[in-house]
Amino acid sequence: MDDFLELTVSAMASGCIYGLMALAYLIVLRPTSIINFAIGEWAATGAFVGVGMLSTLAWPHFEGPYILAVVAVVVVLGLLGWVVERLTVRPLLRRGAAVTSPILALLGVLVIFRESLTLIYGADPLPSPPPFGFRRIEIGPFAGASQQFFIIAVTLSLFVAVWLFFERTVWGRAFEAVALNRRAAALMGINLGRVTALAFAAGASVAGLAGLLMSPLTSAHYMMGLPLAIQGFTALVIGGVGRVEGALLGGLILAFVEQLGARYLPIPSGLTLAFPFALLILFLLLRPTGLIAPREAR
Repeated sequence: MDDFLELTVSAMASGCIYGLMALAYLIVLRPTSIINFAIGEWAATGAFVGVGMLSTLAWPHFEGPYILAVVAVVVVLGLLGWVVERLTVRPLLRRGAAVTSPILALLGVLVIFRESLTLIYGADPLPSPPPFGFRRIEIGPFAGASQQFFIIAVTLSLFVAVWLFFERTVWGRAFEAVALNRRAAALMGINLGRVTALAFAAGASVAGLAGLLMSPLTSAHYMMGLPLAIQGFTALVIGGVGRVEGALLGGLILAFVEQLGARYLPIPSGLTLAFPFALLILFLLLRPTGLIAPREAR
């Protein structure tokens, strides 16, 4: 029983990371209809920016400087997302290009970011110290690493904040209006270019934060973006592409399937890498809208 409860904490932490990646996809996808597969590389960039900052300045513990590293990741990745939108997406949208054109352009951005990380930081993994050290924490019957509980707490707080933004603020309503009907939203005076730029900036910041939070568990390495991109997109499809809470739900379901399967199914550990693809295909065939239907479907 203790093994299962400890596995539950581990799966929840992984599910929160997947949920953050799905949220990064969702923030861009909803108002633009663009699937940004560069999200994974933005997560890797966030990990390297934060870990490189902490390592260079010898800040191993959570004593103010780690908060500064988090802020730096959010700001730097937000600026990078804004620049990418201005240079690659906006010119295509202004010319009336098909929606596949920005997607293909962002695949080029993916390659640029990955190669840039290799040139700047090298191909070797960069160890990342957990902000609360390596001690084990027990909360009732649940036990796990301090970083796992930290990931869960930060993710839940962020999802609540994002939900409140979309449901309770004027800008959040503007995002929803653009997602429902871009043309009608433009006629109502909503600046589509500004919404698109903010969506890319916010999506990049969320992805960068996910990468930084995950780095103490896996180290920061230049190939970490690809599996995160796949797992995040799968979580988005499982939960539903229309709702914030669906991103977190999809991430948790995917993580529990992965870790329970790896622990209890009599299969080679390498086959667990196929779980996201299997779930992705299954949901696309049987329930393409995901578990939570988008607002317009209701």
